[in-house]
Amino acid sequence: MALEETKVDEEFVKAMSLFREKPKGKDMMTACSENIVLFSEHMLGIKLYSWQVKFLTDISDPAGLYKTFLALTSRQIGKSTAVAIFSIWAGVFNKYAGTIHNNTIIGITSASDTQAKKLLYEIKKIMMSGDRYMENTYKDDQGKSIWNKFFSKLLSTSGSSKAADKGSNNTTTITFRPWNEGADDILLKGSMSGSIIKSYPPTSVILGETFTVIIIDEAGKNERISDEFFYDYITPTGNSTNAIRIYLSTPWVPAGFFYRSANPADEYEDDPSIKKLLFSIEAIELENPNYYSNVKKQIDRLVLDGKKDEVDRGYYCRFVKGERSYFDPDGVRAIFEDTGMVDSYEKPCDLGVDFGGQTTSKTVLTVSALDDNGLIQRLWHKTYEVGQDNSIIEDIEAEVLPFFNIQRVIPDMCPQGDYIIRQMVDKGWSVEPMSFRKDKVKKYGAFRSMLRRGKIRSYNDIELQVEMLGMEFSQGSKQSVIQHAAGYSDDLIDSFVMSAYFFVENEGEVKMFSWEGI
Repeated sequence: MALEETKVDEEFVKAMSLFREKPKGKDMMTACSENIVLFSEHMLGIKLYSWQVKFLTDISDPAGLYKTFLALTSRQIGKSTAVAIFSIWAGVFNKYAGTIHNNTIIGITSASDTQAKKLLYEIKKIMMSGDRYMENTYKDDQGKSIWNKFFSKLLSTSGSSKAADKGSNNTTTITFRPWNEGADDILLKGSMSGSIIKSYPPTSVILGETFTVIIIDEAGKNERISDEFFYDYITPTGNSTNAIRIYLSTPWVPAGFFYRSANPADEYEDDPSIKKLLFSIEAIELENPNYYSNVKKQIDRLVLDGKKDEVDRGYYCRFVKGERSYFDPDGVRAIFEDTGMVDSYEKPCDLGVDFGGQTTSKTVLTVSALDDNGLIQRLWHKTYEVGQDNSIIEDIEAEVLPFFNIQRVIPDMCPQGDYIIRQMVDKGWSVEPMSFRKDKVKKYGAFRSMLRRGKIRSYNDIELQVEMLGMEFSQGSKQSVIQHAAGYSDDLIDSFVMSAYFFVENEGEVKMFSWEGI
């Protein structure tokens, strides 16, 4: 079964919020030991995204249905933070005890030694932040802090010193102290030599180690996390303990153990023992709209710079394979002139109407003309918010027909446009409905051909430019496919192509449809 993105909508957020509820009849420490979400939010002071709740609760599920977890995630949505929280929780409560010392041993590796150490440093920073949160949040009746340096005091110390032992706590290692049965209760429970979190480079240096939890960050970088490293070096380190295995990455190349395990295109026999999740940048939109908006601006700049493959990989979790940009980026940039929409146009022009849906796509009206020099000129457009297009007929009568010499109205013949098209016909307009779904490849091809010849022009419109740069072409087994990139839309460009429908008909036979009898 192909790996599909988990959609973070309001229903999903509501379902994940149940994990945030404090159970009745349990003290905080017990509740946090049983629920990693409560641990994060009430002991570390970190409010989790809903996607992180899903990821962490799947891994920490006490039912233990899975031992191997694979997460394909976008950049900049808190992947490292989620892994750090899991590692701290597992160490603090000795959740995955193994070996003769009955302790949790977490091995972390990444695409380089530096990246693995960086992840370990992230864990240390969160523990220090947790110290401050516990100290500032929980106070007695006199206002005195109940816990001072809560997490730091759980670390291994050197002799009589209260400072963490530098030998067992350094740039590559975090070591917790052994369990003190009389004082610790459920903290570090049962650990005889102290749980350990340790980072390693993706090399043979890891041979001979034993882990109860294995975390491979950026597992998709198969030039660094090679199949040899995975199968021969790190996999055996968890065999004797039946270790929990966690593989995380943004997509890189469609090759290697991570790609085969993710199996995004359903090319291989699926491994039912692996729990797989996919979260794109869209996973944070509902819960952090301002941050999402800032990241989206960065993504748009990358697309405008022609780095769509990087966007697909890094933010929309796609292994780039067989797709390519439909329009030449330089050609797209060349069509936009430093002008704005016109208010009116006396010469003949056409109106394209692309109908939107009820969830994401928007309805767009576009007016274009073929000028005396044989250039297709985009003159004007109007975009409706999703589901807010009930006034199309009135708007055309008020904003378009009095100011533009419309020869033909070219709407997309689709179910959602049926009623509106009939209204247009009843009003006596020259309506030429077209099956855009059927003719899309042909008409886009004709439009692209004119673009290559420098025959397309538009006023300045960054949104249209981003859409055009995000259009993709792939050759399917039965037919060619033209579609927008993940996370983008094609409403503006579809409407533009429709408005130019008759101006590019020299590129091939076009079958027009009569509305009579339909």
